[in-house]
Amino acid sequence: MGTVSLKEQQRNRFTFLQIMEGIEGILIIVISYLTLFLKPLRDRWGLSRKEAGLSFPGDHFVPHPRSEFVHAIEINAPARYVWPWIAQIGQGRGGFYSYEALENITGLQIYNSDKVLPEFQQPELGDLIPFGPKDACPIVLLENGKAMAIENWYDLNKNSVYNQALESPINYLHLSWLWMVEPLGEHRSRFVSRNRLDFRPSIKNRMIFGLLGEPVVFAMDRKMCYGIKRRAENLFRTALQ
Repeated sequence: MGTVSLKEQQRNRFTFLQIMEGIEGILIIVISYLTLFLKPLRDRWGLSRKEAGLSFPGDHFVPHPRSEFVHAIEINAPARYVWPWIAQIGQGRGGFYSYEALENITGLQIYNSDKVLPEFQQPELGDLIPFGPKDACPIVLLENGKAMAIENWYDLNKNSVYNQALESPINYLHLSWLWMVEPLGEHRSRFVSRNRLDFRPSIKNRMIFGLLGEPVVFAMDRKMCYGIKRRAENLFRTALQ
């Protein structure tokens, strides 16, 4: 598998491409806002109703979500060519393979790698997956070669992480996020992204984490799915040469 340092990836950034992809992301967000009635379909993008209703690894972390989605995409490459991209997910790592321009407007400093980064290929339970310079979630589930999930608890009034064993803030957010690859055959697999949220059931929270936030989350996660698909298939084609 070809490798290159993260700093080299950042030096080779194509700003024009970032901008064009960002425009695409904005269009998808706008269309999603105009079709809010399609939210139930977008929440299971890439899966049938039956498939989306199945249990997934890590569901027990947020057993009664008030908001959730599961997105999936089929990939023309074996699962072992998908896993390296999952293993290095995170800000300051391989990125999130989504719209960099939109992420970095808010100062997240996320840069997507198009190469496998060996320094991030051995994740362990408890490792922190950063989402920005000041925000990270620990790995709470890890099945090497298959699945990785994170979990965290936030005090929304203080805008900070809290220890749920010691504190019980009124305005809370509890999240889990699973990234998984499953084999579909000798040369095919499927990447799954599953996010589950529990929060104080206020009107504001229901709007932010449910109805109003969904178009943005859908656009970004859809791009992640396609980003991982492209990278895995390119890696597989290179291996066959």
